[in-house]
Amino acid sequence: MPVDIQTDSLIWILIAFILAGILIYGLSRRLFSQLSPAAAWVLIGLRIAAAAVALAVLSDPVSRMVLERTESPRLAVLVDTSASMGLTDRLGRRNEVLASVLSGDALHALETRHRVHRYRFAEDLSPLPEDVIDSLSTEGTGTDIGGAMSFLEGGSGAGRFAAAVLVTDGNFTAGRDPLRVAEDLDMPLYTVGIGDTLGVRDISISHLAVNEVVYTGSNVPVEVGVRGRGFGSVRVPVILRDEGRILQSEEVTLDDTDKERTVVFHIVPETEGIHRYQVEVPELDGEITAGNNRREFAISVLKSGLRVLYIEGAPRADMGFLKRTMEKDANLDVTGILLRPDDRTFPDPMPASRTDWFSYDLVILGSVDYDRIRPWAPLLVAFVEERGGGLIALGGPHSFEMGGYAGTPVGDLMPFGIAASARGLSEEAFVPDLTSDGRTHPITRLDDDPAESERRWLELPPLPGMNQAGRAKPGATVLARHPTWRTEDERTPVIAEHRYGQGRVLAIAAQGLWRWDLMMWGSGGTNAAYERFWNNAVRWITVREGSRRIRVVSDKLQYHGGETIRFDGQVYDENYRPVERAELTVAVRPAQDEADALQINLTSTGQGFGRYAGRLQFLPEGAYSFEASAALSGVPIGTDRGGFVVGEAGAEFERTRMNRELLVQLADMTGGGFYLPSDIDRMADDIELDEITVQESRTVSLWNHPGVLALLVCLLAAEWFYRRYLGMV
Repeated sequence: MPVDIQTDSLIWILIAFILAGILIYGLSRRLFSQLSPAAAWVLIGLRIAAAAVALAVLSDPVSRMVLERTESPRLAVLVDTSASMGLTDRLGRRNEVLASVLSGDALHALETRHRVHRYRFAEDLSPLPEDVIDSLSTEGTGTDIGGAMSFLEGGSGAGRFAAAVLVTDGNFTAGRDPLRVAEDLDMPLYTVGIGDTLGVRDISISHLAVNEVVYTGSNVPVEVGVRGRGFGSVRVPVILRDEGRILQSEEVTLDDTDKERTVVFHIVPETEGIHRYQVEVPELDGEITAGNNRREFAISVLKSGLRVLYIEGAPRADMGFLKRTMEKDANLDVTGILLRPDDRTFPDPMPASRTDWFSYDLVILGSVDYDRIRPWAPLLVAFVEERGGGLIALGGPHSFEMGGYAGTPVGDLMPFGIAASARGLSEEAFVPDLTSDGRTHPITRLDDDPAESERRWLELPPLPGMNQAGRAKPGATVLARHPTWRTEDERTPVIAEHRYGQGRVLAIAAQGLWRWDLMMWGSGGTNAAYERFWNNAVRWITVREGSRRIRVVSDKLQYHGGETIRFDGQVYDENYRPVERAELTVAVRPAQDEADALQINLTSTGQGFGRYAGRLQFLPEGAYSFEASAALSGVPIGTDRGGFVVGEAGAEFERTRMNRELLVQLADMTGGGFYLPSDIDRMADDIELDEITVQESRTVSLWNHPGVLALLVCLLAAEWFYRRYLGMV
């Protein structure tokens, strides 16, 4: 155990020791005339030693002790527990093979030589208790092999893994590509492949595409992809059902090439609301699984022929691109009006009466001064507050604070405050930052996959300018903020929404959104994100809330198996004032089973204004309806209803044979090895890991150490007693 004495000024301490010795010697020279040389040198030596200890204490020295020991290396065992590990193939049930591997002699042999830590993973990773191996659940809805491998990279010293064993069928359906993770993995990976490497017999619905939001009377295409494996040439019917009732059926011929065959059905919903459908192919004898033979989906049907009034102060690019995007939708009837500086309108006059205004579903207010819109301001407010219409307000040189909207009835409709004085439209380009609400909100969700949606936001070109929005109002939801601007103690809102009376208001304090269309083409992309954003906004803003006092919605209509279902609710009293302390419960039940309900309580979000939220997870596959009910102090307030569909973990059954190629590559790239369950005993002999040398250092300050003080006292006492012995005291 090495010990080092360290100080920040060792050279000065040595000089001080020498000077102290010279000084003490000079002051003590007279002792040679009084005492024998030996006695004089003893006294001088004691004094110099005491002075040296005192100076050492003043220099604050430290003692660093380094302890070395050896430990057994850490070995991680990563076990795939996704749904595909529960399949039965030519070699038997995979979860039974998995249990035999985990309880076999090979891993026990490794545990005698190494510190083995077991983990299970599917869409995420957690420790694997030893007592659940025989009853291991394989129901995960995804397989994130890359995420499990990334976990290995953490830790250092004795806490670092020296190697890992990966037990899986090799079919990853989520997360990063394992091969990319392996490039940075600084340890050997030993892979154990579970499952048959030969082709299996399986029929699956491999693809389903349909719009989630449609309009009554519209012809909605439903695209279904079907694959066949192991059956040779076979004809199978593809069936579309509406709540169990067969709507359409079409036969396709499948072969062993694994080529997808596509069927396109068409449905025409006649009523508003949520409609649930199923597509299926019958199970054939000998299939490895029937779990991928059926898919359920839901669509939200809105009233067709929505009327949109778009008001601008002058022609500009934002109006041209947005109007063109909306006109692509046959279910939108768009009227554009320019309010000229001479108070004339083009090409049509403004709606004059309450009836005219209430005939629209959505008003888009562009860059137009408030003084120009003032004659129609009361009608616009009534349109939102009473009729339940939607309002979208866009930024620009004559919008918000630049257009004099502060303190006006129209300005009060906005979800954020408006500055009383205009400092000028910013022309500094910026990219909006999505908030946590913005990452999941229906308006700003640019893809059904949250990760892909965020990626699309990051690809959007910067916006060229912004109005100075104020602080978000209580109850408003901020979807995006400016990356650097601040309003009071928070970053400035860019996109925000809230409910106002019976209607909804979306405000975008930026101009130049047309860039998300035109400039994406210039960078080799498409305008899909721009069109998705505006389609989302128009659909969300035009959903009528009616006069219900309780409103509860799920954040999506279609969920994957295991995905979290989020409920958002609002509760109002008889005067439509928000209720803060309501008891809000949601009863969720399978759509075809009214007797079996799962109750969850929605709790206040803490944001005020009668907003509540709750979550539900791990629902089995199927269509579900829910009924929400609210009460205050035991007095009922009202109810609301809705529905959604939970699909199976379809991706888990798309590839049913073991991905041997991937597992061999992972082993080769990291310096490990690949094994089958039949030769896993060889793995125990191959894994030879060196013991780890661990150094532990401990630093102790000596200036206040009891031993140092005792030494100083002893030296001074010895000097005094010796002088007394010599008769000098």
